[in-house]
Amino acid sequence: MFATNGPNAPIVFFKGDNKTLTGYTIDLGNAIGAKLGLKVEWKNISFDSILPGLAAGRYDAAMSSFSIEHERLPTADFVSYYLSGGGFLIKKGSGIKVNSFDDLCGYRVSVKKGVSQVEALGDASTYCRSHGRKPVKILQVPDSNAAVLTLQSGRADVAVNDKPQVLYAADRSNGQLCVTSVYQTSHSIAGIAVPKNSSLAKPLQAAVNSLLKSGEYERISDKWGTNVTKAGTELSKKYQKIAGPWGVGSDGRIVESKIFKDPKEIKPGHTYYYQPLRKGCA
Repeated sequence: MFATNGPNAPIVFFKGDNKTLTGYTIDLGNAIGAKLGLKVEWKNISFDSILPGLAAGRYDAAMSSFSIEHERLPTADFVSYYLSGGGFLIKKGSGIKVNSFDDLCGYRVSVKKGVSQVEALGDASTYCRSHGRKPVKILQVPDSNAAVLTLQSGRADVAVNDKPQVLYAADRSNGQLCVTSVYQTSHSIAGIAVPKNSSLAKPLQAAVNSLLKSGEYERISDKWGTNVTKAGTELSKKYQKIAGPWGVGSDGRIVESKIFKDPKEIKPGHTYYYQPLRKGCA
């Protein structure tokens, strides 16, 4: 059984019946299962319950855009499968100019509970206070859809989420929403989580690499718009240097799946690599 968390379009969300899961994670997970000769059973649960449930043996694996972080590696092993990064979503014409977390002083920011951006927002709020500015008002919500709705309803000034989610929301907003800037971090690489020392890690890695080689991975990524090069942007030279050993190409595409087990493989803390502020958005 694979655990996941939705709705977080286009990564994972519900079809019109509000019961059947669909999206990038579901298509890719099912393709991985097919490579292993297995039919994947999905369990949709809250994001912050996934890793504890995995450790307790309730699930075989989890696919929920987990960034591979130093702090997560003591409780789970990870099989890398895509590079996401993040972005800041605003109402177009709002006049808000955000190019980094430190630009969020005084703003109300909606974010999914339990994701790495929550810590980043807390650090930004500390930065704001230390510089005599108003802190960030952090509005934690159950999922990515709720983060967007909080912004649209006027209860938030900015929504922060992974890059595919903010781009998807902007593309389907009839011009009302805009992604003001995007970024990669030292932990932007996402992984399939498995219990520590699970025998499933190597077969999952082999399945992902097989999908990469056959072109099926690319077709699934293009279908859901999860390639970070969708807008034709190359990763910064600084980021290429640290991401290369993780199997990430210069254009942000995964070229090889890797297994991460040791917390020493990923340094603690977060380093951000921001893309330039997008013109015409604010």
